Amino acid sequence: MTQIYSQAANHEDFIRVFDKLLEKLFLEDKVADNVQVDLDNEEIKKATWLASIAALSDDDKERNMANAFGALLHLTDRENEIYKRACYILQSRAGNLITSSHIPKLFHKENTLSDYGTLLNFELAAHRALLEHEFSDDTKIFFTEFQKKLWESLNSGENIAISAPTSAGKSFIIKKYILELVQGGAKNIVFIVPTKALINQVSNALKSQFHEKAHVYTTYIANEEDDLATIYVLTPERCLKLLQDKNITPPELIFMDEVHNIEAGSRGVIFENILYRVTSTWASTQLVVAGPFISSLSDSIKKICNISIIDHQTLSSPVFQVRSALTFFPSKKIAQYKISSPTQRIISGEIKLKKSLYSKIKTNKGEALEVIADMFSPEDHNIYYAPKKNLSEKWASKIAPVIASKNPKIIEAADSRVKDLIDFLSEEVHPDYSLIRTLRLGVAYHHAGLPDIARQEVEELYSESIIKNIVCTSTLLQGVNLPADRLIVISPKVNSQDMPAFDFLNLLGRAGRANTKLYGEIYCIDVVDDEWGSKKLEADVNKTVDTSSNLFLQKNEDYLSVIADMSGDQIREMTGDKDIYGNLSYLRSIFKTDRNHFDRILSSSGISSENVEIFSKKIESMYNGITIPQELIAKNPFIDPILQNKLFEAIQSEGAGNWLISKKPMTKGGSDLDYVAFQEKSYYFQLWSVFDRLNEIFNIEYELNSNGYANDNYINIGRLVRDAHRWMTGKKHKFFILDLIGENNNDEAEVDKAARRVTSHISTNLTFIAVKYLMLWSDMISYFLSDEKIEENAYILNLHSMLEMGSYDPVVLELMSCGINRSVALSISSKVKMIDASAEKALAIIDKDKLPNIFKRHLMKAGY
Repeated sequence: MTQIYSQAANHEDFIRVFDKLLEKLFLEDKVADNVQVDLDNEEIKKATWLASIAALSDDDKERNMANAFGALLHLTDRENEIYKRACYILQSRAGNLITSSHIPKLFHKENTLSDYGTLLNFELAAHRALLEHEFSDDTKIFFTEFQKKLWESLNSGENIAISAPTSAGKSFIIKKYILELVQGGAKNIVFIVPTKALINQVSNALKSQFHEKAHVYTTYIANEEDDLATIYVLTPERCLKLLQDKNITPPELIFMDEVHNIEAGSRGVIFENILYRVTSTWASTQLVVAGPFISSLSDSIKKICNISIIDHQTLSSPVFQVRSALTFFPSKKIAQYKISSPTQRIISGEIKLKKSLYSKIKTNKGEALEVIADMFSPEDHNIYYAPKKNLSEKWASKIAPVIASKNPKIIEAADSRVKDLIDFLSEEVHPDYSLIRTLRLGVAYHHAGLPDIARQEVEELYSESIIKNIVCTSTLLQGVNLPADRLIVISPKVNSQDMPAFDFLNLLGRAGRANTKLYGEIYCIDVVDDEWGSKKLEADVNKTVDTSSNLFLQKNEDYLSVIADMSGDQIREMTGDKDIYGNLSYLRSIFKTDRNHFDRILSSSGISSENVEIFSKKIESMYNGITIPQELIAKNPFIDPILQNKLFEAIQSEGAGNWLISKKPMTKGGSDLDYVAFQEKSYYFQLWSVFDRLNEIFNIEYELNSNGYANDNYINIGRLVRDAHRWMTGKKHKFFILDLIGENNNDEAEVDKAARRVTSHISTNLTFIAVKYLMLWSDMISYFLSDEKIEENAYILNLHSMLEMGSYDPVVLELMSCGINRSVALSISSKVKMIDASAEKALAIIDKDKLPNIFKRHLMKAGY
């Protein structure tokens, strides 16, 4: 039977009709005359019959083609009743009923299907019954075949490695499964996201789903006040505190999204380590990991975790994509198109243009996008991809007037939510910020340099069709849910580097929205003699994922014996690769703290047994002079244990009292003189003294200035401490921007540049690098203190959390741990303090009508 399905999908008659329908759809809005298809009824009838056979295949690609053919047939003549019915039958057989809502007049008012004849009625009704599912919250959906099988495996309690396109609906199924677990009495669930930017998006979605049924926390807090379930939405870094609590009830489920990050350089070892530790700490907990387009993902997980885990892999998507490259020529008002068909063929031709775009695409892509934007309907959801933050801002500024000119009323009719966001940006960032200007014209941009609440608002305005045109950077590759009708790519890079084929395929997954349309469109824009588009579209990506540790060992096998006991400065001087030192530091740590895991990593890496032995012996001899207890290394496994030992011995010899900050923030007391003893200094100068001495050991200044932020703006320890203190006192982004450019500087380019710098400085230098060393400092100091002293100094020992969250105020910190954005938490903390209840309970009571609308909506979305 498999052969029959394959023969049908690859039959010449089917492929010819498919490609002609595909080309017609592509050309419909690009040529002045009606596009005619040179096909007769018999050809269409035969191709439809072949598609109905291919739809029954077990092969994802063949089912996808049958599903796409049904959509193409319907879109060729939307009023044709036979085509509508054929489309629905093909969708049903391919196991994709999600998009059937886009086929009009399929159902009677009582939601029953039209009559298809006895046999087909029976088949279609049976298939609807098979794929329909009602959840415990009374919502009903039609599963795809992939979702149905995934749902069954989840409920069987198996550990699962999911590989599926962005649009396959895996996150939706996971969130519904969490709901069922909570309804069934689950106590703890951990949802691990790759970036801090995703924490609020996921936590808000879960809160709106659970309302009063569960606590949703975005940092680790022991839930002792009631019997409700607790769902932790954490980055891998925030999981470290969760793992340090030996009394926590083992979670029923741990879900890690975007799991391919296990191979992401020195940060990949954090993902890798967290996966290993959660599975070894909680052996009975169900583990589910997910990523896009990864072959044999379970094999990659087994290299890290000694568990049984099954694969759930699909290439199926509810919507099909029209993937095309447009190539422009010098002095010609034409563009050559190449459509990459699911039939594995390339369909090519030419379309006429209003003007030549060649020189603009070569020299000024922003101006080219101005003209390209005019080719598409502004009513569709369009994403324009930009490789850099500054380009996303420039390009959004270029296309915004075009979008506004096609819909002149957009300026007067701006939604109140857009106006609320503009007011917020003016107050939080700067009145001359470019996002304000583009929003007024109906266009937004989205990158990691936006303040959190602004990024969330842009995502929601776009998802709810209030803003329909958006310019995005590679944040699209990090799990942000922004599906589009159309994706336009004019530069296939991330910053200045070529985008890997896997990432490009992941990017393309954003084109197509199952809830609004039968298909999505992709346009790659290039020029003759530099034609990258069709090559990228045709690339066959068969991605496997290896661990960051394995990749490091394989890449550096010949040098392992040389670098095994080198310092970070020596390694960077020799290689220029900062990831090498990060990976090596991790392996040095687990050699001491978990030798079995270290041996497992090396044995699975594929390097020679001789090199394994030499590397291991070199690390073993390195530890001869190290006195730091193993338990301290285990708490911070990503910081070089050689340097950790220097800090340990410094505290041991100087005394914990000369390292423990004794003064409280925001209070007077102590001296600001440099020469006085540490314990006599003010809080600010104690903090500075601690960081100064940490810098002497760990060379923090190198780390601060090697990430591209500094350029002509070197960050020394004094600057780091000053800005960290200001951030914890509750200063806004605007404060730091004005500090950089001056109070009276209204130069728009300077404002945008400063805004990017400030956000990068906060997210990388303050709330990641500085937090990492404050956490280490806290763990080290605590080792030398009695339980009574730890309790007495609990506030100051939590300084790392204060810096990561951005406040000294315990109420603000408590609000933020409940998923409330920092700007909102700072605004409402005084109201919460007036209520004699926990912050979480007070959130349900405070009068939200007196808050700015944007803050009010944020609280409502967060379930309060």
